[in-house]
Amino acid sequence: MQQINAYIRTQGIACAVINMVINPVVAWVGNRPMNFVPLAGSNSIVVDTAMTCIVLSLLVALFISSALRRDLHAGRLEDTGGRPLAGRLLSHLPGQAWALGLLLGLGLACVLTPLTYLLFHALGFAGLSFGWFALFKAIYTPLLGFVVTRWVILRQLSG
Repeated sequence: MQQINAYIRTQGIACAVINMVINPVVAWVGNRPMNFVPLAGSNSIVVDTAMTCIVLSLLVALFISSALRRDLHAGRLEDTGGRPLAGRLLSHLPGQAWALGLLLGLGLACVLTPLTYLLFHALGFAGLSFGWFALFKAIYTPLLGFVVTRWVILRQLSG
C-alpha cells in the first residue's frame, strides 16, 4: 500500500514526463513548417500558454481524478490524513473533475500568460524560433503538469 505523499510524487513525475514529450509534439503538429513563433498574436506564445494551461489542467484533472478513485477503491493507497495546508485551501474548489480542471486551468492561464508575456518582453524577445519554442514547452509543461497533478489529488482527497 502506497502513502499519499509517495502517490502524489509518483503521479506528478509521470505526468511531468508525459507532458515533456507530448507538448512539444503537439506544438510541432500545430506548427509543421516550424516557423518563428511570435510572442503575441493569434498563433503566438501567449495564446499557446493560455491554451496549454487550460487543456493540460482539464485533462490532468480528468485522468488523475479517475485514477485516484480507482486506486482508493482498490485499497492501493494509505490515507494517513494530515494534509498540507494546500489541501485545505483546495477543498473549496469544485469536486467534479471537469469543473476542477477547467477552474485550475483558467486560473493558471490568468497568472502564467501575463507572466510569460512580461518575461519574454522584458528579455527583449519578440518570439522564438520553433526549436526554442518546443524547448520552452518541454521545460514549463512538466512543471505545470506536476503542480496540477498535486493540486488535483489534494483536492479530491479533501472531499
